[in-house]
Amino acid sequence: MKTRFLLLTSVAAITLAGSAFAADKTSYETKTSVERDAKGNYNEQSKTQKTNAVGTTTTTKEKVEVDVHANGDVENTVKSEKSTDPRGLMNKKTTKVTDTQDVKHDGSSKNTHKKVVDGKTVESNTEINK
Repeated sequence: MKTRFLLLTSVAAITLAGSAFAADKTSYETKTSVERDAKGNYNEQSKTQKTNAVGTTTTTKEKVEVDVHANGDVENTVKSEKSTDPRGLMNKKTTKVTDTQDVKHDGSSKNTHKKVVDGKTVESNTEINK
């Protein structure tokens, strides 16, 4: 009788442990696209999505744009967005960062930085160099 009880207990423990370890799964997906043209314009988009074993999904998007004008002016823009969405309702956190650099053909430049967390601007500044 004791051996039968020990055998049943062991089988139950192995079965429960196997299903608990099966939930420890992480998924990871990334996509990137790049476009260039003969004028020097450049566009790159990247998206990465990761879901951990607990169910938290983290998504990172980045977009880089470089526009070259005929007069020699160059506009560089980098937009980043990171969102973390733990399992559950109404608990998603999003951070967006935009950095822009405008370089004129005479060497002057204008740099702009803006950071928005959950819809509220937390950083914003502009720097002009002549």
